Amino acid sequence: MSISLDDIDFLHMGRTCLGHAARRTANLLTRHYNRHMVEVGLELTQAQLLAAIADGSASSAAEIARFLGIDRSTLARNLKPLEAAGLITRQEGRGRKVLPVLTPAGETKVIEIHQTWLKAQEELNTLLGPEGADAVRSQMSALRKAVHILEDREASVRPASSGTPT
Repeated sequence: MSISLDDIDFLHMGRTCLGHAARRTANLLTRHYNRHMVEVGLELTQAQLLAAIADGSASSAAEIARFLGIDRSTLARNLKPLEAAGLITRQEGRGRKVLPVLTPAGETKVIEIHQTWLKAQEELNTLLGPEGADAVRSQMSALRKAVHILEDREASVRPASSGTPT
């Protein structure tokens, strides 16, 4: 069976693609929160990273990256400006692990972030209502779980690496 570009309904793809919808929504939400975060001189990604460090429950940088849904190289790139700004420092952990921790200036910044985030969050919650906000979080959680299931299936059927490129 042969298919050409004329046979594809790209508008339908754009309207029904979960990835496209998630990306568009994420971009809009990021802009919303960034408008607020400008008050504290950070972007949302930096604010989320500082909050994840402040939480203190991660025992490694890899756990922080997993929590934020980013890879370790992205985490490393995002840590550098926070360290340069004096908001975090690196602490030796168990073995070869190095864990980012807040400095006193970082602790102050996280308090500012939280107050600013509350304003941004409240604006959305007011528009969505409690049930609407809960429904959105629930559906996003379901979508993440579905993708994790697919990733796990893919990993289980992927042949073991032989060390040679394919």
